[in-house]
Amino acid sequence: MNFLDYLNEIIIELDGYKIKYSNKTAKEYGFKENIEIINVFTFNEIDKLIYHIINKKDYFIETTIYFFQGSSKFCKIIYLSNENKIIIEDKTEKELIKKVKSDFITSLSHELRTPLSILKGNIYLIEDLNKNNLLIKPINNSKKSLNRIERILDQLSILYMAEFDNYIIKNELLDTNKIYNEVISDLEHKIKEKNIEVINKLEVEYLNGDPFIIYTLLRNLISNSIKYSYKNSKVFVTISKNEIIVEDNGIGIRENEKNRIFERFYRGVDSRKYAKGSGLGLSIVKHLCELAGYKINFKSEWMVGSRFIIKIA
Repeated sequence: MNFLDYLNEIIIELDGYKIKYSNKTAKEYGFKENIEIINVFTFNEIDKLIYHIINKKDYFIETTIYFFQGSSKFCKIIYLSNENKIIIEDKTEKELIKKVKSDFITSLSHELRTPLSILKGNIYLIEDLNKNNLLIKPINNSKKSLNRIERILDQLSILYMAEFDNYIIKNELLDTNKIYNEVISDLEHKIKEKNIEVINKLEVEYLNGDPFIIYTLLRNLISNSIKYSYKNSKVFVTISKNEIIVEDNGIGIRENEKNRIFERFYRGVDSRKYAKGSGLGLSIVKHLCELAGYKINFKSEWMVGSRFIIKIA
């Protein structure tokens, strides 16, 4: 038995439009030797596949395939011109999981926004009825917390859209000072808890970019620096036309862990001793940089500190 028969993917070798070879999985879907491929399956863009086969050009697509034997699957189709092979991978289950995740986030966001709106309305009503001003501080704190929850819901929704390639990047003129202050306000509790001094150098008044991406990159990097800095220390933030730089004098990153810091859920052995976390912050930063076409690099020395640089132009 050919080793290709052990693979779950459909693998077909062509001679013109006819099947010269098909592995065991391919035969189960009707791809048998000496049969033309167009007599076995179809999909909306099959003319493009035929065009690429004729012109000996590589081709790739993810789409729903209809097999004439009576089934349909969401698949990844790859045509390798040099080898004259078609590889078809069934991604139906992955697509279903993706949809379930997306539906869950959408439903969660929708369900939470209704009580949040009612709560915000009541807070503003209390604020209007507050005659003696004794409740100003708790009211303002409540409003900040509610705004933060709304922002988290927005971020969660957009992150899933980005992960599923459904997020359309916006290019807007952003007020640098405003977006920086929003991040600092969001991290106010963490900053006060460790008595961190965040020193900013905002070299430009405005910045071109996607507001969600710029905000999330700034927030995650500054949050990380605060998390792994010592009490009573400083974090430095520089925003220029071409770069975002966040630097600290915290615990740094060990040499043998540097190649893994952008992995989802990865946390260094020592980092767990210093702060709680999910291991998602830097993986989100990396993902959003790739989405926006930014480059990220870093310099770090164990027990000395870290410097993250994002090239935004």
